[in-house]
Amino acid sequence: MDLRSRIIRMAREYRQAHAPLTAERLVQGIEVSLSYAKLPEGKFGAFIEEQQRIVIDEDSPPKRQRFTLAHEVMHHLIRRDADILSDLHEEFEGGQLEAQLEALCNLGAAEMLLPGEVVEAAIARKGQSPRLIPELAEGHQVSEEVVIIALAERGPTPSLVLMAGAKPLRVFFSAKHERVFDRVSRGTAVHRDHPLAVALETGLPYRGKATLPGHPTPYGLEAYPKGGRVYAVFRELHN
Repeated sequence: MDLRSRIIRMAREYRQAHAPLTAERLVQGIEVSLSYAKLPEGKFGAFIEEQQRIVIDEDSPPKRQRFTLAHEVMHHLIRRDADILSDLHEEFEGGQLEAQLEALCNLGAAEMLLPGEVVEAAIARKGQSPRLIPELAEGHQVSEEVVIIALAERGPTPSLVLMAGAKPLRVFFSAKHERVFDRVSRGTAVHRDHPLAVALETGLPYRGKATLPGHPTPYGLEAYPKGGRVYAVFRELHN
């Protein structure tokens, strides 16, 4: 079983053992304490090893806090799994190791809070549509980040999924399938002529070809604007 499958199984088993996953039950399952505090900008959570305590940014929205908490729980679970840690260190090193660990914790957090079978059923009904991001987030009371991660992982075509907003337009969050090479970082600027910006400005969905923000490679893009944000699925194009 590959690393991603093992992480999903770990998260699923944790959810089943400790449901319903309130904040209290999330931390009780790993026997650590929880507190909230003002954290530096761009920092949403932290695990303080010597105190066995998770600290969550007090200014984040509640759904984002819950996602961050699940992410920190995944860090703890992975640290306790010698086999997964060994495989991670065999395959990756340096910055690549850190990036892979963060991606796996995000993947596990998403599976904890939004079961993969729910996402697959939604994709079967409506396709891997960016409309599912706000729809599933609202319907299952999870953050949009959770849905973005799940859509990128579960979609039928290797893809990168993101949401963007603000003025000037910038990327708020993105996730990608493991077979997609390109990455888009939080805060990446989106040019005003890009279809994402046009969709947000006009309020009209977009479907066609477009480059990823910050990259020259064309992808198949489906974008959906709603509530001052634009949600997007960039799919790899097949020759």
